[in-house]
This record gives sequence, structure tokens and C-alpha cells, in this order.
Amino acid sequence: MTTSASRRLVAFSAIVILASLSGCAETLMVGERVLWPPRAQVSDHVPGITPPYERMKSLRGLAGEARSMPGERQQQVSAELAAQYQQEADPLIRLEMLRTLAQFPTEPASGVLRTAMSDSDPDVRVVACELWGKRGGADATAVLVEALSRDSSADVRLAAARALGVTGDSAATTALGAALDDPDPAMQVRAVNSLRQVTGKDFGGDVDRWRQYVKGEPPAPAKPVSLADRVRNMF
Repeated sequence: MTTSASRRLVAFSAIVILASLSGCAETLMVGERVLWPPRAQVSDHVPGITPPYERMKSLRGLAGEARSMPGERQQQVSAELAAQYQQEADPLIRLEMLRTLAQFPTEPASGVLRTAMSDSDPDVRVVACELWGKRGGADATAVLVEALSRDSSADVRLAAARALGVTGDSAATTALGAALDDPDPAMQVRAVNSLRQVTGKDFGGDVDRWRQYVKGEPPAPAKPVSLADRVRNMF
């Protein structure tokens, strides 16, 4: 490399380093070439594509307006969202759609919540369980009992057990009683907590006494509460 070329390379390097150190927001020009544009011209938007965060913001806005919409408008919006849900590939967007649709007391919204219980993403199914619990009613109980007994994901089954407690529906007693026989201690604790909610009874954390109650047998006298039971009852 000639001395002249070396000097030009050094000068160019100095320009780049000084520009980066100064946080320069101006367009860097070398001769007639633009090396980078001003920061104000940089955008994360792709023409024709709405960024996910903007879609989520829009969905949350709809959720906040849902209850104040006239009935006809609720039907229209929820039907449109239901159609979009069927085509949505992003599970995070599907989650937000579910939370939004849960604010609409319409059949299209309920239909999507039912569909979501078989979503390929277990996180979506977990949220669907939570939303059904808040929705309540006979349909909610039936859907959640199905998930509790059949879903392949332990997290979804736990969410279903919790949501059944939230419904407060005594019709869930039998299904929750069956969950007491699950080998997972976390499920047993969750079932006990939900049984308290749907029955109004309290046999502490004694799974055997709860089993007896669910079977229609008189529960045995309470055992002294162990430290382990006290810890479990905290959750």
C-alpha cells in the first residue's frame, strides 16, 4: 500500500471513529456517498406490516371499549376478531386476542375461547382456562372439566383445576375429586384449594378427608396439622 493510500485509510478511519464517539445523528458523507442516514430516518416499520406491539396495543384498546359497545357492535367486532384468530400464526397475538374476546359477551367470543382449549400452544390453553374461569357458567365448567381430565400438558391441567375453583360451580366437585388421585402433589394441592371454593367446606390439606367427602362418606376426624401441611396450605 502506498503512503498516500495509507493516509487516506487513516483519515477515513478517524472520521468513522469520531462520528461514533460523538453519537453523531447527522448523515455521514464521504465524498458523494452516504454511509448511514440520520437516526430520525431509521424505522422498525416494514411497509404493509403492522408491528406486533402495535397490534397488541390496538387489541387492548378494543378490550377496554368492549363493555360500552352497543350489542350489535359487540357482535360485529367479536366476529371479526374470531375470524382473525383462526388465521393468526403468532401465539402471543392469539393470547392477546383471547384476552380481548373474553370481554365480549357474545357467541363468537365464546366460540374462540372453546377453540383455544385445543390450541397447539400450551401457553394459549393455560390463558384460555383462566379466562373460562372468570367467565363462569355451565359452559365454562364443562370445558374446564374436559381440560382437567384430558389435556396432555400438566400446566394446562393445573390451570383448569384452578379455574374450576374460580367458577365456584359445585358441579365441578366430582372432577376435582378425581384430581385428588393425581400422583403430582401440586395437582392434589390445587384440587384441594378449588374444592374449598366450590363446596364451601374446609378439611384443611388432608387429601384423604377430601376424598371421603367427595365420595359422600363422612370425613374422618381431623389429624393434627403437620408442618408439611401448613406449608402446603400456604399455596
